[in-house]
Amino acid sequence: MASSSQLPLEALPVWTRLNGASLDGAALEPLDGKGMGLVWSDQSQDARIALAVPRDLVLSAETVHEYAKVDHRFKQLLDAIKSPPDHDKTPDAQAQKSTRKLVMVYLLCHLLQSTKTGWQPAGGITPSPWTEYLGFLPRRLPLPSMWSELDRHLLRGTSLQAALSAKLEAVSSEFHQLRRQTEQLGFWYDFLWKTEAASLSHWILVDAWYRSRSLELPGIGPAMVPVLDMANHATNPSAYYQVDNDGTVTLILRPGCSLSPGDELTISYGATKSAAEMLFTYGFMDAQSTTNQMLLFLDTLPDDPLAEAKLQVFGTRPTLKLSCESSNVTWDCPFVYLMCLNQEDGLQFRLLQQTDGTRYLKLFWQDEDVTDRADDFEALIHQHPLRRVFELRAVMVMHERVACQLEQMQSGWQEVGKLVESGMMNNDCITTARTLREVEGRLLDAAAQALDDEKQRLLTDQEVIAYLASAAAQDEQRHSSPGDDDNEFS
Repeated sequence: MASSSQLPLEALPVWTRLNGASLDGAALEPLDGKGMGLVWSDQSQDARIALAVPRDLVLSAETVHEYAKVDHRFKQLLDAIKSPPDHDKTPDAQAQKSTRKLVMVYLLCHLLQSTKTGWQPAGGITPSPWTEYLGFLPRRLPLPSMWSELDRHLLRGTSLQAALSAKLEAVSSEFHQLRRQTEQLGFWYDFLWKTEAASLSHWILVDAWYRSRSLELPGIGPAMVPVLDMANHATNPSAYYQVDNDGTVTLILRPGCSLSPGDELTISYGATKSAAEMLFTYGFMDAQSTTNQMLLFLDTLPDDPLAEAKLQVFGTRPTLKLSCESSNVTWDCPFVYLMCLNQEDGLQFRLLQQTDGTRYLKLFWQDEDVTDRADDFEALIHQHPLRRVFELRAVMVMHERVACQLEQMQSGWQEVGKLVESGMMNNDCITTARTLREVEGRLLDAAAQALDDEKQRLLTDQEVIAYLASAAAQDEQRHSSPGDDDNEFS
């Protein structure tokens, strides 16, 4: 990862040794086009372990809670920002969200402590190894959330435009909520807010650190591992990480992999992430990846009276996932089948009340309670006589969504073209955005053609032909029959 850190990275091995980690098989070196990265340094042919980080250096939810036992004022901060249970989210999703918030608050406080921004009341907070380690982390990252407002225009029409807008809105909301929750606490008002020490840009930075450097560790959960987070990504990595019985995180050469001193140590950040997801999370796209996917948000039909109820029972923001493998385009959009059904088809919503007065919404299909299967309507409609009609509706909605995205992509680049030519934009951002547009544009073109082919196929289905003919006849009858209004003034 490229670096614009505050402390010289040459000092990192010293920090590592002082804090009980082992860097015996690895070294931090500048790499062409990648900034700094880990390289193999052991001369022994039998050596396999490059790095070992003890559990107490790993930054996780557990670490944050343990730190709060040492610093009672930080415990006060955690109590103030504690979120009530979110019953709309699964326990795993709630835990992920809680861990992210805990770690980000911890990072923010130690970032301010390490830089000594503003006035530090009573000496500030209790330092930890992370107070100094944050000095080795870059202050500027290539993640789009840290692009300038002008450079973010380059993403118009891509799948990242909506995702990035939602991310920045959420991060801003989190930061202002943090201020509201803590500015009445004497010490924390002085530490965070009195001299505007903490800013939204700090919060965006710690969000970028957490998003790009956290790992899912067995037995620990989402966590940041110092030094290991310096390892770059590769489609075919030379090393992998594991958690030992005592919680130590080790970086180990892959079986069959032989490295010479100076060869790069790489890990996989994820083999199935799309180009947009890699850029959003890590700030780059993997040119060697064979994953060709994109995710589009899906809005409800504008004239659907049941739209709000459908969204409520579905539970998450609807998306359309497009994939292409070996020129074969597929799509995955569970919500679209629920989206295209109405009361005349046999869809019903009922508002029920429990004995304690709590009211909740239930979803019925053909008089059967399917509330827990709101994302499974593709299967639920399978035995219905109008199955092909419902499928045609869904395909037409998805085709329109893809066509709309293609139009936005083309017009978006035309809008920013003059800014690009003016030289006002960052060249790296221009190159990255252009690559993303090329990748997603090809997929959108292929998806539009595949969905159109599917639409034409369904239009030849006898069930669909009969349904459309009947609907046309009924429509013609309604228009040809004189209404009461025709003779109102006769």
